[in-house]
Amino acid sequence: MVLLTDYFAAEGDERAASVAVQGPRAVDPATMRRTFAAVELPGIDPFVVLGTLTSLLVHRPYAEVVRHPRHGTLVASAGDEGPWVVSVSEELVAALAATTSTAIDRLAVRWSATAELEGSDPEELSAALHELASLCVRVDDTGHRLYCWTSL
Repeated sequence: MVLLTDYFAAEGDERAASVAVQGPRAVDPATMRRTFAAVELPGIDPFVVLGTLTSLLVHRPYAEVVRHPRHGTLVASAGDEGPWVVSVSEELVAALAATTSTAIDRLAVRWSATAELEGSDPEELSAALHELASLCVRVDDTGHRLYCWTSL
């Protein structure tokens, strides 16, 4: 079973919570457009795997980065079995938004060597990181926040 994870930008917790049931990639029936900028990253969980990424990116211990008050904090839940919306730390957003393309490629190689992503293709992780970094730039530019919609 693959964990479904969509990372998305929203103005704040209340707005992010509004997608708990349908997810951030749902289309607004009035405009036939997606309401949120979102990136689908199956299996990249916002707790452990993103904590490891943040640790690698900001050069701080994992135990320290996961203590950030917005690292994987529950924003909304559609029930005990999900889906859920959780926050992503501003620290990761700022760091990834400021990372160069070459540095992202090198980061993907290091990230693929972690226990959580053992056996992953560094090129696929690099592509995913480039998408996430682009979303982080948008989040950083607009003053929004980054969230993750997660479902089993």
